[in-house]
Amino acid sequence: MAPKKKGGKAKGKGKKAVPLGETPEDLEEEQRLAAEAEAAQKAFEAEQEAKRKEKEAMEEMMKQEAERFEFETQSLQITINENKAQLREQREQLRAQKAWDRFLLCNGTPDPSVQSELNTFTSLCMDETKNSTSQDVVGCLGDVEEALDLINELEEVMTLDKQLDITENHATFKQGINSLQELIEAKVDNVTFNVMRTAEKFADPDSQNLLIEKQSPRVKMSLWGNLAKNPRQKSFQLETDKFQMEIPKSLANADVAVRLIHTSFDFLSPKCKTFFSKKKPTPAPSRAVSVAKEGAPGERLGTAQSGDRIPEENEAAAEQAEVEKEPPVPEPVEAVPEEPPRPATPSDVDEIEDEDVVDLRAMSTVGGVMYLDLLKLPPQAKKVGSWVIQDITEDALERIPNPTPEEEKKEEEEEAKEGEEGGEAAITQITKELTWPLLNMSFTVADNAVFTEEPQLARWEDSQQCWRTDGFEEVNFDETTGEISFKTQFIGPICTFQDTYNNMPFQSWEIRPYGQGCVLFTLIAATVELEISIKENLCCMNSPEDMELDGIRNKWLPAHILIQKLVAAGINVFPSEDADKYVSISTKDEELETCVYEQMALSSSAFAFSWSRWNADCGVNRQIVRAAENLSEAPVEEDQWKNFSCEPRKSYALKCTDDDDEMSDEKIEGTQFHPDLFNCLKEQASQPALEALSNTSYSFVDTVSTWLFATKVLTFS
Repeated sequence: MAPKKKGGKAKGKGKKAVPLGETPEDLEEEQRLAAEAEAAQKAFEAEQEAKRKEKEAMEEMMKQEAERFEFETQSLQITINENKAQLREQREQLRAQKAWDRFLLCNGTPDPSVQSELNTFTSLCMDETKNSTSQDVVGCLGDVEEALDLINELEEVMTLDKQLDITENHATFKQGINSLQELIEAKVDNVTFNVMRTAEKFADPDSQNLLIEKQSPRVKMSLWGNLAKNPRQKSFQLETDKFQMEIPKSLANADVAVRLIHTSFDFLSPKCKTFFSKKKPTPAPSRAVSVAKEGAPGERLGTAQSGDRIPEENEAAAEQAEVEKEPPVPEPVEAVPEEPPRPATPSDVDEIEDEDVVDLRAMSTVGGVMYLDLLKLPPQAKKVGSWVIQDITEDALERIPNPTPEEEKKEEEEEAKEGEEGGEAAITQITKELTWPLLNMSFTVADNAVFTEEPQLARWEDSQQCWRTDGFEEVNFDETTGEISFKTQFIGPICTFQDTYNNMPFQSWEIRPYGQGCVLFTLIAATVELEISIKENLCCMNSPEDMELDGIRNKWLPAHILIQKLVAAGINVFPSEDADKYVSISTKDEELETCVYEQMALSSSAFAFSWSRWNADCGVNRQIVRAAENLSEAPVEEDQWKNFSCEPRKSYALKCTDDDDEMSDEKIEGTQFHPDLFNCLKEQASQPALEALSNTSYSFVDTVSTWLFATKVLTFS
């Protein structure tokens, strides 16, 4: 091993050797790049960590939001279910109480819900009526009112049953209603015939003609008989509706009588095929209500209450179909066959080919029905010495048919001439037919009927089972006196009609709290401004005050009864399910609309709601409604209103107002999204408002929702 060298330091000791071809600058650049790469890697890792944490935070927030949405949804559903359960329990108790009260009632009338009792009652009354020759008109009208009360009682039973999803006896109830209507007709015809057989007892001292006029709360009856046969008497007038009729020469010397019966109900319209909607029922909302046409007491206006309800018109159509399966029942009401299923939208109600036939989906009867009959006056008693002689070969009322139109009469004559046998007899029968020219008639519309336009006059065509507008000439309506004058050759049932949708679409609406447990519902329509007070399960119409509605105004009634009376009076602000055929509306998702109505009703004790200008154009799957907390009786100040956007799974407060030029979807800062309108309102509610919401009664909520579903303000405004 060679020895180490001793001596001084080695040359270049302490300096790093530089590789061949590289300079110190290159080495520094390499170190800088390495440091930058390391810093970039750390920054990337830090960024990824931040994103991971942000994602986890977002997922946690989304999870919390989902849990909050689920909690709020479940809380709302629990509230709705509790209301339904309490409402059902109340209705079951009411139904049981009514059954018990009826059992204890000892007034000689049957329980109409018990078929055996009702059948016995109608059979005995029918036999008594056929054998009766002494009952007077006042007694007859009393019996008619009793039968109408039984019909109304049956309708109340059916209403409660429908709310409790009990429908198995409704076909039987319909048969009972038909038998009571038949009994009413038989009683009126019998007393009319008895009066005409002894017409001289009721002769008017001045004209020496039969004249008798009586009335009950729901029926007016007048009878004029041509006893004097005075050719100089050109007309006669009745106090009932100030009815006046011309007497032509062909009737002036004939044994005829004219009977006028004015009823506040309608037995005829339910026979028409256009009376019921042909639209397939959609899934029933929890508090849906649908308004049918005003019919007889046995044809109640459809008003369902809260709790999974099917539109009344479709239920009625289905019940008519059930009745059709049973053995035929006598007139005046016939079964209406069930219509085939059809899609919910768009509306495709069958068009009526004959333009003269009244479409009862578009027109509504107002003021009741006038039953006008031309009757054959039976032979009168003659006094011979101490004997009274009377021809009793005729034992029933005989109606004189309307003259055959000239075209049909010529055809019948030609057919009779061509016949090999019986031709001469047929021609003789046609020749002897009692005929008359166009007659001048006039009457005054009912005092409690509201006509916002000239009424449409129509006559009942029994052969076609429909109302027709032809057969009238020179029709004039005096708005000041309410008198309608016209010429016609037709003698039969007459009715005045009005456009069902003349108040739609609505101009605006508002519902706001008015004291504890009370709200005011204001609806401004095309021709009327309606204000309804709602308190618990009753409502009261406050306005309009300038219309003849004394029988309705300022009276507290259940919602469905008040709705029925308003429609009968001519104030129809309740669109039917096929109203889209007749009114231009904003199409909206029905399920969403149902949910919004429910939540508005739940919140109405502490929040006011109103029409928003943005709702019509915001789309099918969206509703925009104005709302504001209001715990006082004073109206809401304009700057307190906020717009709320409601979608199937999202609701929030909008930043834009109705005063803005353009709509914006921007949410109000500091507010949250919610699954429904109810929780959206609760977010900004004060403690007193929350207490008011928690103390709202289920019957109050149901009554409010009944009006919202009946008017459908979100769609028809």
